[in-house]
Amino acid sequence: MRKRTVLVGIGALALLALLGLMLSGARTGAGQSPSYPCSIKVPKPEPANLAALAKITAEQAMAAAQAAYPGSKVQKVELENENGCLVFCVNLSNGLEVKVDAGTAAVLRHEQGDSENEDDEDKEQ
Repeated sequence: MRKRTVLVGIGALALLALLGLMLSGARTGAGQSPSYPCSIKVPKPEPANLAALAKITAEQAMAAAQAAYPGSKVQKVELENENGCLVFCVNLSNGLEVKVDAGTAAVLRHEQGDSENEDDEDKEQ
């Protein structure tokens, strides 16, 4: 009986240690970022026509982003492979970049748009 209690205790400690390692890896930026759940995973190698994988249209993605942020206007929408997830990236007039799931039209994430970097990228091309 005592031996079983010790084994259970060791197992619990090992599980806690593993959980701690996983959490510390997430906090230090291990893996790809941003990371969020999505309904459509982009296969490797990436297909040339991402639109064929999408279940919603760009118009539906724009509507979802505008519903989440009323009063904003869409400036740009692109279908992207974001860390293996198929998303529409919708840039709004309020400066937000909204990630919309290309399978469910769910708003997955929003972030402040980085117009300086986009300008730099445009100049490099």
